[in-house]
Amino acid sequence: MGTLDDLTNSFGPDALKPRPGSGRGAPSWHGLCVCGHLQRFHSTDVDGTFRMREGFESTFPDGSRMVTSHVFHGCRGSMVSKGQETVTEVKDETADPMTTVVTFLATCPCPEFREIAKVDRPNRYFNQRVPTDWEDPLRHPLIIGIRAFNTFLSHRRRALSDPTWAAAEFDRRFEWTHRRCALSRCEVAGDGVWPVYLNPEMDIELRCAAHR
Repeated sequence: MGTLDDLTNSFGPDALKPRPGSGRGAPSWHGLCVCGHLQRFHSTDVDGTFRMREGFESTFPDGSRMVTSHVFHGCRGSMVSKGQETVTEVKDETADPMTTVVTFLATCPCPEFREIAKVDRPNRYFNQRVPTDWEDPLRHPLIIGIRAFNTFLSHRRRALSDPTWAAAEFDRRFEWTHRRCALSRCEVAGDGVWPVYLNPEMDIELRCAAHR
């Protein structure tokens, strides 16, 4: 008897099916900000979940010690260009123990995490660069991320045999949690409301077609 036959004989015909909520492909939902980047790339002081190490100590062979702290404020969700500085370090070698403060630099001007959607297993598709042309709404990182995510799904094997699969899978893995025009007197919500940059300072709001 083969191993697979033995497995199904021992545990039933469903033994070979993936177990719900476990293993590769299990749902893993992540909050998505109006800036188009994930919650895990926003600092905790702006309601993100970016992980940092604070005050960890290292001991060198000569017995000297170094305490390193990490500092970050804002959003690091945008990919950076080659050679772009992403961290700075300030060392005090006269202190006892010596100290190093590593500051993670924001890569996106987003001032706080404002959830508008959740996405299941986003990989790196929602780490799009902040555009140089803030006036082009189709260059917003969320819209580019949606296109990239959809392209990824449309190239999956299931999509090649079923033309409807990619769109259905996208709708299953991308859910809006807040979608209302930000203007106080506007009641438009749902379809047609998208995040846009408002000015060269890259302030972002959800806006309907009439107010973009």
